[in-house]
Amino acid sequence: MQRIILSNSYYKKMSGMRKLLLGLFILLSFNACKKGFLDRASTTQQQDVDIFTNFAMTDQVVNNLYSHLRGNYTYLGGYSMSSGTDEAKDASNWMPSMSFNNGSWSGNNNPIGNTWRDNYVAIRQANAILEGVAKYKTPDDANNKGALQNRIGEVYFLRAYYLAELLRQFGGAIIITKTIDQSDVKALNQPRSTYDACVAQIIADCNEAIKRLPVLYPTTQTGRVTQGTCLALKARMLLYSASPLWAIAGKTSFQGDISSGTAATDPEKWRAAAAAAKAVIDLKSAQGGPAYQLENTLSDRLNMFTNNTLLSKEVIWVRMKETNESYDRYIFPYGSNGWSGCSPTQNLVDDYEMANGLSISNPASGYNPAKPYDNRDPRFYTDITYNGASWKGRKIETFPGGRDEQSTQTDHSRTGYSCRKLADENITVNQGPGRDIHGIIFRLAEFYLSYAEALNEYDPGNADIATYINLIRTRAGQPSLPAGLSQAAMRQRIHNERRIELSFENQRFWDVRRWKIAENTEKEIWGMRLIKDATTPEGYHYEKFKVEDRLWRNAMYLIPITTDETLRNTELKQNEGW
Repeated sequence: MQRIILSNSYYKKMSGMRKLLLGLFILLSFNACKKGFLDRASTTQQQDVDIFTNFAMTDQVVNNLYSHLRGNYTYLGGYSMSSGTDEAKDASNWMPSMSFNNGSWSGNNNPIGNTWRDNYVAIRQANAILEGVAKYKTPDDANNKGALQNRIGEVYFLRAYYLAELLRQFGGAIIITKTIDQSDVKALNQPRSTYDACVAQIIADCNEAIKRLPVLYPTTQTGRVTQGTCLALKARMLLYSASPLWAIAGKTSFQGDISSGTAATDPEKWRAAAAAAKAVIDLKSAQGGPAYQLENTLSDRLNMFTNNTLLSKEVIWVRMKETNESYDRYIFPYGSNGWSGCSPTQNLVDDYEMANGLSISNPASGYNPAKPYDNRDPRFYTDITYNGASWKGRKIETFPGGRDEQSTQTDHSRTGYSCRKLADENITVNQGPGRDIHGIIFRLAEFYLSYAEALNEYDPGNADIATYINLIRTRAGQPSLPAGLSQAAMRQRIHNERRIELSFENQRFWDVRRWKIAENTEKEIWGMRLIKDATTPEGYHYEKFKVEDRLWRNAMYLIPITTDETLRNTELKQNEGW
């Protein structure tokens, strides 16, 4: 079989009648959106017969279901979600992050897009596939026995994933497990379910998927959903459900608890989250060894994001061919023909520890404001470029008049930094063949951190907490955590470890919301500039400065549903404060 390419370019690989039939199926599904997100225009019986009595046709429809996946690195209108958080700042005002940062987003302006509708289109397609396979008794692949059950498992998972996307943005959604006739007014006007009911549906679908999926596919099938993918989604959603935003509110409401305060907790939810994360960690391959392993070194970790994504043992699931070298242009510094997008903030830089494991605010850390980049956590050097950093055979120059000068000019870094973690130094913008970028959605390190976080909340002092955090720190070259930390102190260290290890990976936006700390983290954004100073050997000194103030109100813990959708469905209630 050919390697599965789960991207928007998939249609290019189809020909003749196959392309026509699949195109017709998808076109009818999308046309149904004009009447509402839950309805589905009927295909003719003959069209259904053509699709679902032929494994190859069904296989292609399942493959197309993957095309609805939103890219992890390009989640925010094609650009980084980091720039909608205290992680980063985009250089151009036209980028969608600006709406998040200046508070202009609303039910009529979701910078991510109309994702309420987009995900229900995908869910409807998943339901149509499951119904079609059952009704027409789709035959198995004659050359690969069991492939049909694999595809059914993938559809169950993808239905769960698209529902999880709705929960992540909006809170409790509408659970739809069958196609709905467009004349069924009652079915088309359903209220939202509680958050926890939606999580339960996601878990149920993942469990159905696991029954039908392998632990791993051969490399010719890279990108397909596996058992590990299902376990990862379960672990992430149970962690979210246990977090303060949803711990109590999610039991009885679709609406999160957007009041100030982070005390809401439920030990049993944390216990379930810990068990789910541990299931990811403990998953075994068919040969009996671990299904996933951390990359050994920071160099290997960096390669995982650039040229070794599909072969990395740490990677659980990717969005195949999410983007290309245009992303390098977006994040490259100005002096390398980049747009200086996703420029890291001083807020993030200050949270990288010193090499001795101490915070820069600790007087014993050895931090020197005159040399702010000396002796830092080694991940700082793999994740971020800064004045004087080596880059593509030269030094980064953010000083006044430098090639990468920090300024408000077009495509210059607003903060004095550039994102290195996801950039490929081998790329020269607008030259050469470029590259495909496969966006990592799940990787093992996330679940080490999730396991430790959940354990700390219901069983503080458990030895596994430090064990799994220290595995990540050891890989980074950082000292182990000090012994004897209190639950609160360990919580702070876990939060910071997650901030550093998962930076620029579309985690921070959701973490500060589920922890309910966004009202403190998202208001002031800082950068670093160089000031000419003849009294210093370098001829300048470093000065932190405020890049911008950002608007925050607690309604922003949840994204508003598109207003048009609330008008279409009389039972669909908008999130509080929107």
